[in-house]
Amino acid sequence: MFPYMISEDKKAFSTAFEYIIRDFAAEDPVKMSENSGAAFDPEQSVIRIKSLGQVLEVKYPEGDIVFQGSKYMPAWNWKWLILHYLARADHAPLENKLISYRELESGNVNYAAFLRKSIEPLVKNFAQEPVEQIKAAFLKLDASFEKGADVCAKIPLFPRFPITIKIWLGDDEIEGAANILFDKSANHYLDTEAINEAGIMVSTFLIEQYKLMYKK
Repeated sequence: MFPYMISEDKKAFSTAFEYIIRDFAAEDPVKMSENSGAAFDPEQSVIRIKSLGQVLEVKYPEGDIVFQGSKYMPAWNWKWLILHYLARADHAPLENKLISYRELESGNVNYAAFLRKSIEPLVKNFAQEPVEQIKAAFLKLDASFEKGADVCAKIPLFPRFPITIKIWLGDDEIEGAANILFDKSANHYLDTEAINEAGIMVSTFLIEQYKLMYKK
């Protein structure tokens, strides 16, 4: 795990979790694990889920989450997303067709905020950086690479929820660009509000990882 991944305040945003913990606790842990691609340990009453190259343990029904083998908790928005994902997952297959945020359910409503908080920071921080360094930072979040841009990375936020990030580099004459795309099945696993938060979090994590590696 990396410093930016760890929660700094155990009680921060506690009210934001009341509803999602209730929804999580109301579901069957075996069914949640099967639907989400996670694994349930009945002896410890823990759901183990892989996310961004880390394995996290989710206590059922309390909803407490720690990195496997430690007492450290993930950042509050990561925890919130994990609980949303587990409670909503319905075992829908990946469609392997990419869609933009605007193509999600009611995606047009918050698109301007998604662009400002998720996509534009990627352009600002990566458009003038070396490709190999960008890729090295992405690899720390378990990314795999495809064709389609100067950097086209598929990042497994959750077992059945990949995020595809495309970055086109700029120069003195051409401004760089970026995009964040989702599998067409995305809303089977997170609602559009949660996907907005997922975009912000992954974008922020990538920027922080790059700074950790190259901006010391």
